Amino acid sequence: MMSRPSQPFGTVVSTAGVNLRQYPSTDSSVVGNLTHGAEIGLHSKVHAQTIDGNSIWYLLRDEAVWVAARHVDNTGEVPLAKDVQPASPQG
Repeated sequence: MMSRPSQPFGTVVSTAGVNLRQYPSTDSSVVGNLTHGAEIGLHSKVHAQTIDGNSIWYLLRDEAVWVAARHVDNTGEVPLAKDVQPASPQG
């Protein structure tokens, strides 16, 4: 059994799974998908397109793709993107 990602992480709750998008909008390209029950590390969140009353989208930790929070339950505190420290330059 795979170990859970470190917090914050999300668990896909939509029975149909969820699409991974290039940007936080359903108009954006689908670049992959996650199945029901998948657990993914979350980097940050933004307010963007509203899906069924939920305007939060999560940026994944390990890949620069977005997932609608409407289809994901989060565990741990996911920082708002404006509160996230930018990556320090590699020197």
